[in-house]
Amino acid sequence: MKRRTSRVLTLAVATATLSAAATVAAFAETPQYCDGLVCLKDGTRFGAPAEAFPAQSEPGAVSATQIVEDCAAAQVSSQSFSCGFYPYSDPQTVGYGPWKRLTSDYVNCYGGNNQNNLNWSSSSTYTTTNSVTVSSSVEVGLSELFKATFSAQYARTWGTAEGETQSFSSYVPRGKKAHLQHRYQKQQASGVLWIDYGETGNQPGQGYGHHYYAITDFTATSPVKNEDEHVDDQVSMSSPKAAQSDDCS
Repeated sequence: MKRRTSRVLTLAVATATLSAAATVAAFAETPQYCDGLVCLKDGTRFGAPAEAFPAQSEPGAVSATQIVEDCAAAQVSSQSFSCGFYPYSDPQTVGYGPWKRLTSDYVNCYGGNNQNNLNWSSSSTYTTTNSVTVSSSVEVGLSELFKATFSAQYARTWGTAEGETQSFSSYVPRGKKAHLQHRYQKQQASGVLWIDYGETGNQPGQGYGHHYYAITDFTATSPVKNEDEHVDDQVSMSSPKAAQSDDCS
């Protein structure tokens, strides 16, 4: 099967084929969730993972990136198309992300006491991400879609958040070097992202030959927020390592 066969891509698991006339009549219909895919009233089922779409939009098939970008645009401004998300389940907490560096290495070459402490006091902004690589501006629209999709309990906790401002200090032993690092807790939701293009032209915001597309196993990730809409930002010192001779030159 060719990756870019447009009909297979658009109706990846079709149980019925729409005629041209039926397509024109059906495109205003909101697809329904059907066992991991989406479907129309006539029984047509469709959806494909992001990797099955072409890298760039072309006649007969739109790229997964454009679907996501267009879907995000529909959340923040009036468009001639609509989209939605059917989650497989409520968001699930997936633990803390990897430690990320906050400071450059502090090198303690000569010993000492308080003057050799690492000091840090700040807060960070944590954003949402998804399984199709897009710009940060697109993520804003996707966050709005997820807020509208989940129950009120999750709508209050989904989306970009600020970390709590924290202070942290730790002594670096003589002859060692270390840096401060942080991480935060994440939540994820997976499901089917669908779009219904009003036009089938070969331009952004159009369906490149078809009205309906759906990305299966679409995953979005958000920081876990507290009731005050902030994130618990864990801060620690990295494991001290031996300083090198050129660190103290």
